[in-house]
Amino acid sequence: MLFLEHRRNKNYGDAHCRVCHVDRLLCGHFWGSLNPKLDALEGTLQSVVMRWTWCTSSDLQMRDLTQGQFPETWKVLHAAIQDGVAPGIVAGFWDRKNPNEIVSIALGHRRLKPSSQSINRETVFDLASLTKIFATATLTAVLVDRQWLSWETSVSSVLSEYPYPDVKIKHLLSHSAGYVAWIPFWEKLKNHFQPKSLNQISVQSRQYMMRQLVYQTQREVEPGQRTLYSDVSSLLLGFVLEELTQMPLDQAVKKYVWHPMGISHADFHRTNGHLKSDEKIAATEDSPWRGGVLQGYVHDENCWAMGGYAGHAGAFGRLRDVLHFARGWMGGFVSQGTLHEMWTRVVEPQGSTRTLGWDTPSDRGSSVGQKFSKNTVGHLGFTGTSLWIDMDAGLAVSLLTNRVHPTRENNKIKEFRPAFHNALRVDLGR
Repeated sequence: MLFLEHRRNKNYGDAHCRVCHVDRLLCGHFWGSLNPKLDALEGTLQSVVMRWTWCTSSDLQMRDLTQGQFPETWKVLHAAIQDGVAPGIVAGFWDRKNPNEIVSIALGHRRLKPSSQSINRETVFDLASLTKIFATATLTAVLVDRQWLSWETSVSSVLSEYPYPDVKIKHLLSHSAGYVAWIPFWEKLKNHFQPKSLNQISVQSRQYMMRQLVYQTQREVEPGQRTLYSDVSSLLLGFVLEELTQMPLDQAVKKYVWHPMGISHADFHRTNGHLKSDEKIAATEDSPWRGGVLQGYVHDENCWAMGGYAGHAGAFGRLRDVLHFARGWMGGFVSQGTLHEMWTRVVEPQGSTRTLGWDTPSDRGSSVGQKFSKNTVGHLGFTGTSLWIDMDAGLAVSLLTNRVHPTRENNKIKEFRPAFHNALRVDLGR
């Protein structure tokens, strides 16, 4: 059934599990697709259920990343704190050889200003652009599995006000829609609603205005001609997903991705009403126009201005949430067909390192270092976060920092990221 029929009927088609007859996205049997051909490809429903049950087990056990077992990693991490790469670091990995545990370490402080606060392994981070995979791309994959849309779906067939019929979902995911990298939309929102501060304006009004600004944005080139990492594309994809699910993006991600995957502590924090700091969360930048040091609200200006959730940023989570998410992808949260399509580099534009929603290591100067295989996918976040999954090694590695605290001018993480990943692979011996 076409996604437009799903929207029209309001029941979104065959949304019920063939085993327990409840919403497929709310039960433990979602791994199978709605496509009989893909179901046959993936084997019997029984094996599917077994793999999915493994993927949604209880919280992973934490094991310490010790100096004795990981001397090179230990040295690189402690040197990073001493050199001021970031006030605080929580780093760790998941290995399919030990599927029920995470090896991790926490160093430094989650806040330095206005007073210091120590970090721990349960500290929550502003994941920044990890949102693009942790939320947006994965929700897209879920809807593709349900046949609510496809990679070839035209954006304008979902968003009637969108002016470019040649832009498709695949272009948004692969950053080849032709848009510029970033536009300070927040300034227009801020000026439009003055003298009131943005957090005094309803989220609905701010989201609506942001949609109009994005729709009016001119492309620089035709879709498919070049790859340029663009928040505009991810914003658009978020709007598409909201239209298809008929709910705000933050709620849709929780319902269709995080809750079924067993992620209970990830969240978006809406920027409305009285904004009070949350000291469990790693602080980011000192932002005078937003009242000082941000702690508990999104760092990205456009996301903050439009209400705290968006397709390109806004998600918060712990190390265990990010690695549990990686384990879900490697354990069968989406169909094998969809996983293969999303984790394979796009053919066009030629030479792109992008997949549908994810990035892969570049040939030179990759942030993941030189020791990860070509079958590696991942993403970075501006606040100092990252996740990389090496399919050949069965290894997922996440690095969470608050390197933008108290200022984004600290760029030491660019040299630290590859050094950390290289050291970890040396210690692992593979």
